[in-house]
Amino acid sequence: MTNLNGLCNPAAAQNIFDKNHFAAKKLGYKVIERGAIVPFVPVVENGKRILEFGGLIDGNYRFVQSSVGKFGAGDFYTPTEKIRYVPATVVYLGLFYPIWGHFITEGLRYFWFLSSENFKQNFADCPLAYVPYECKWYFERMENFRRLAEFAAVDTDKLVPFVHPVRFENVILPDESFFAAEAGRYFTAEYRETIDRVRDFALKNRTPTSSKKVYYFYGNNQIGEERLAEYFKSKGYDIVSPEKLTVDEQLNVLINADSFASTLGSSAHNSIFLRGGTEAIFIPRAANRFTEYQRLIDQAADLKAVYVDSSLSIFETFNGPYCFIISRQLKKFFGDPFDGCDDEDFNAFVNYVKLAAKGGLKVNPSQVEGYGEFFRDFAAQLGKRKDLTAKFPSGWDKSLLL
Repeated sequence: MTNLNGLCNPAAAQNIFDKNHFAAKKLGYKVIERGAIVPFVPVVENGKRILEFGGLIDGNYRFVQSSVGKFGAGDFYTPTEKIRYVPATVVYLGLFYPIWGHFITEGLRYFWFLSSENFKQNFADCPLAYVPYECKWYFERMENFRRLAEFAAVDTDKLVPFVHPVRFENVILPDESFFAAEAGRYFTAEYRETIDRVRDFALKNRTPTSSKKVYYFYGNNQIGEERLAEYFKSKGYDIVSPEKLTVDEQLNVLINADSFASTLGSSAHNSIFLRGGTEAIFIPRAANRFTEYQRLIDQAADLKAVYVDSSLSIFETFNGPYCFIISRQLKKFFGDPFDGCDDEDFNAFVNYVKLAAKGGLKVNPSQVEGYGEFFRDFAAQLGKRKDLTAKFPSGWDKSLLL
């Protein structure tokens, strides 16, 4: 059961978290006859990526939609180079992103098939094909990605990257065990089994640690997170920078943890390797901003998820910056008295406004309203501080502080 009591407006989020994302469906596979694996190609309009080519096409050059990246693809593929033909059968394992949070979600969605009887009996000797993101051969150079694939029962010696189009006699396409797109969001028992294989490895190989509570620090374009992490440290949490650890070290930290905390985003996705029933505290980056991936992870990993608002991000952006403070809600969660925000909170917000304004970001009224009375109280207090409001950039709408 997800605990939303730490949000500014729990009722507004309840319907989002009420949905059951588990799909009780039996997975299989498709045989794409004369299918071709084609490389990653982004399509950009007005500086915004709108499509990604890269995946499988059938014998009629039509994209197989379940094989493509997270931005989807068009209907047909027009090759810019000759498609080489190889009279063989390969198993397709997807488009691999060099982003850890995406690799442990949709990056694992086909791996279940490698443990199935169909694979073992019919395709065990076939090469395992994948498409590298932006045609980078990152998988051979990034040990953590390769190591996690090994834990998930992938014979990494059989992995073959494709950066040029190649047509095969047959391409075996497993059904997706994890799906997160506008058309629907679900995970299956097979995805949970893939995660359990990784957790089982961690359990069998774990070594004792003194860290029973861990805060996973993200830090990228997040103003005020250092202070947020220090607050958790004062509550007995060890601060962990996951990018500094090997995947073996990360798994050992996570499998030993009794409580996990992080701001929402790719760092929080690591919670999928916690033991089932472990407390996981998530700080949304903005009011009513909950990543769809994390909601699936909460259920797939059977976490005791707790959501607590401790940010004041009011600009329209999906890439930051975001602003974090020590909120009334967070202090209440830990049983601390709240005596109002202090100078460090106000300075963090001023710096956040300056950075957001520099990037040309606009205020999102729904996010302002999402914080409700908490933001109005904060703005009223800050509005009385002329020494701080003088630091706002020219053109900043000070009416938000009235």
